[in-house]
Amino acid sequence: MKKSIILAIAALALSWGLSAQNYAVVNTSKIYQSMEAYTAAVEELDQLATNYQKNIDDAFAKLEEMYQSYMVAKDGLSLADQQAREKTILDNEKKITEYQQKVFGTEGIIAKKQEELLTPFTEQVNNAISQWATKNGIALVIDVAVTALPYYAPSVDITEQIIQIVK
Repeated sequence: MKKSIILAIAALALSWGLSAQNYAVVNTSKIYQSMEAYTAAVEELDQLATNYQKNIDDAFAKLEEMYQSYMVAKDGLSLADQQAREKTILDNEKKITEYQQKVFGTEGIIAKKQEELLTPFTEQVNNAISQWATKNGIALVIDVAVTALPYYAPSVDITEQIIQIVK
C-alpha cells in the first residue's frame, strides 16, 4: 500500500515537472529598447514632461519671490494688507499645485499622453509574445523585466525571437 502511494506521488511529481518545462522567459525592456519608434515616443514623452516641469518650477520660483517680497515688506503692512498678500500667496500655491496634479497626476496630461503613445507598443509586444507562445505550445511566459528571477536557462529566453517578430 505504501509503495502504491509513493509511486503515485512520484508519478504526479514527474508529470508536474514535465509540464513545468512548458514555459519561457522574455525581457520586454530589451524588446522595447530595440524598437526605434518606441524609443522616439519615450523621448517625446520625456520632453513633454520636462517642459511641463519647467513651467511648474518657474511658477514655484515666482511664488517664492512673491513670498520673499512679502516677508521683507510684512512689518510695514497693515494687518489687512498682510492677510490679503498671504491669501494671494496661498491661492497661487494652490493653483500651482492643482496644475501640477492636472499635469502629473494619475489621470493627468502626462499619463494620458503616455497611454496614447505607448499603449500601441505594449499591445504589439504582448500580441507578439502571445502568438509566439501559442504557436510554440508555451503555457507560461515570464517577463524578467518586471519579475526578478535568480536563474533561468538561456534556452528558455525568447526575447530575440520576439524582437524579430515586432520589427
